[in-house]
Amino acid sequence: MIQSLQQSVQSVIDEGRIGSPVFLRCIVHAPIEAADTVGGIAALTAIANSWMPDPPEQLYTLDNADNTQITAMVKYAGGQSALVSVNRIPAGGEVTVDLRLVGNNGIIYHETPTGPYHRMNEPLSFSGGEALIDTIRQGLETQQPISVTEG
Repeated sequence: MIQSLQQSVQSVIDEGRIGSPVFLRCIVHAPIEAADTVGGIAALTAIANSWMPDPPEQLYTLDNADNTQITAMVKYAGGQSALVSVNRIPAGGEVTVDLRLVGNNGIIYHETPTGPYHRMNEPLSFSGGEALIDTIRQGLETQQPISVTEG
């Protein structure tokens, strides 16, 4: 699900239909293990980084006490920003993705169908972002923004 959504959004960006991306909000609700919330937020952050025209400068991450939710805020060198969140729901719950990508010439919206239409959705699998995991964990431990650079 995430990979096909990533490809669809990337094609819209590549075609110039929204101009240059300036803000992303992406919230995922999924029945995943608590340990996978860090991997999930790393994957979403990597996707956000791939869509923005400038490299990330700062990453700020927070979670809650029972690891059911992690949120990351990314600030980019050109002034863009991204807010991504992974929320763990009970087993058997429906995976949903709520995405808003604002460009300087348009916007992309995506909301995962729910109810009887959710069976059309592909299974959720996070991949990518492994290089960000240590930075995310550092941010969670310090509860402070972390300066980042892509190398």
